Amino acid sequence: MTNANVLYSDFTQETPELKADIVLMSLVLLHIPDTKQILKEMFNLLNDGGKLIIVDFDKNDQIYHPKVHNGFTHEELTTILTEIGFRSIEMKTFYHGSEIFMKKDASMFIASSVK
Repeated sequence: MTNANVLYSDFTQETPELKADIVLMSLVLLHIPDTKQILKEMFNLLNDGGKLIIVDFDKNDQIYHPKVHNGFTHEELTTILTEIGFRSIEMKTFYHGSEIFMKKDASMFIASSVK
């Protein structure tokens, strides 16, 4: 691909000065303690009309680990995204699997929203 760039960076430490049309976060959000802050960072680096795509686990009360979230409800994530300023938020569960989240059955969602 000639029209895409991949950047390795820890956005919890420092956000690079850049702008993007699309940000894809796949199984990242559950590892970030301050969900709202990282989503604000993504909002700020998107161009107007840019799209944030998130793939992660639905909330699962059977999961507990001190270093990861146990997933997200569609409602809580929609609320956070709306408060930050995202619009056209769409979210749906697209996969149910056996022992896929810390050896527990779980489901995954995909969310897209526009700046």
